[in-house]
Amino acid sequence: MLATDISNLKERQRGELVLDTDLTYDGITPVRIRATKREGRFEFSDEGGAVAAAGVDGKLFRFANSVLLGNYSVNVSRQGVVSLPGFARSSDQLLAKLPELVAEGSLALYEALLELEN
Repeated sequence: MLATDISNLKERQRGELVLDTDLTYDGITPVRIRATKREGRFEFSDEGGAVAAAGVDGKLFRFANSVLLGNYSVNVSRQGVVSLPGFARSSDQLLAKLPELVAEGSLALYEALLELEN
C-alpha cells in the first residue's frame, strides 16, 4: 500500500500525504508517516509521533542524531522527529522503503523513551 501511495506522489510536482503503516506504538495509536514532495525532493517524517505517543516532553531529552536499524539508520531531530530524505530520481523500491524505515525508527524511539521512563 505504501508503494502505491508513494508512486502517486512521485508523479506530482508538489504534494503531501499521510501514510498508514499498519504499525502501532501501543497496540492502539497508529504509526503514521507524512510524505512531502517539493522540487524533486521527498521528506518522510513521523512528525514527532514517537515522542507524543510516549507522553514525554521532547524538550527535556537530548536525542541521538539517528536510530540504527540493522544496516540502515534514520535521522532524529533535536525535538525527536524521526525522518529521512528521498529524491524523485530514486527507484520506486527505495522510495517505498524509506517510509517503512521511518516507521520502524519511530517505533524504536518510542520503545527507548518508554524504557527511560521506567
